[in-house]
Amino acid sequence: MSSTRFPLQALAVAVTVALALTATATANAAAVIVRAEGANAAAIQATVDTFRTSLGANNGVGPPAATGRREINWDGVPDTAAAPNFLPPNFFNTTSPRGVVFNTIQEVNSGSLNDFIVSADDTNATLTPVRFADINAQYSSIFTTFSAQRLFTPRNSRTMDVNFFVPGTTTPAAVTGFGVVFADVDGTTGASRTSLRFIDTNGNIAAAVSSGAFDNGLSFVGVLFNAGERITRVVIVSGTDPLVASSVDGTNGVDVVAMDDFIYAEPQTLFTVFADGFEN
Repeated sequence: MSSTRFPLQALAVAVTVALALTATATANAAAVIVRAEGANAAAIQATVDTFRTSLGANNGVGPPAATGRREINWDGVPDTAAAPNFLPPNFFNTTSPRGVVFNTIQEVNSGSLNDFIVSADDTNATLTPVRFADINAQYSSIFTTFSAQRLFTPRNSRTMDVNFFVPGTTTPAAVTGFGVVFADVDGTTGASRTSLRFIDTNGNIAAAVSSGAFDNGLSFVGVLFNAGERITRVVIVSGTDPLVASSVDGTNGVDVVAMDDFIYAEPQTLFTVFADGFEN
């Protein structure tokens, strides 16, 4: 992959905290954007930890909570739900309840609607190569991990939705913050951007942010909402092309991007239960 797009002086970690307003956001809506890029996990660790602290204590796989955060690092996913197998879209609301259900659309090939893949680890019984090298041998050399060893991607697509629920239930929920660690982001402009779009309870885009880039490294982007916004869905766009055998990173404008940790506020119910037992 060419490094001319990212000169050596840009190899320092870039951290940006900004206040962003969007034309489609609700009145007075504020989004605090947090970014960091670097060659490895250590380079972005402090920024990710600050984002975690802003959300509160990690609630893990526990029952619904009034405060705090949830995290997904993929590393606890069993081999039966990792490559060469597929991860069920509701795995992190049923098998390991953390209040998220994934959705995607097929972009290439066939028979892959709403499939997701967690990469193999180096102890898997099928000897499947790590970091998606089973899809394309190049990928294990360009992808690094924030939390070893597994990474994540939608199958045959670069776009996916993260939908929120009260953990372990089918009750729709909302969050006040969400962030992702991306691997090998190269593009930052136009259609090459890796981005997050935050959808509020009215179906409006409360914020849309792009990830920073670091060739063969890691990029974190997260948003905290502090003006009462409630986010019911996050749309993730990763790179220019999905991870498939024919997508060669750095060739003909192709930028393939994998994902590592998801970090987000505790999903809270969209409904209020009154004393008479009715919901609103």
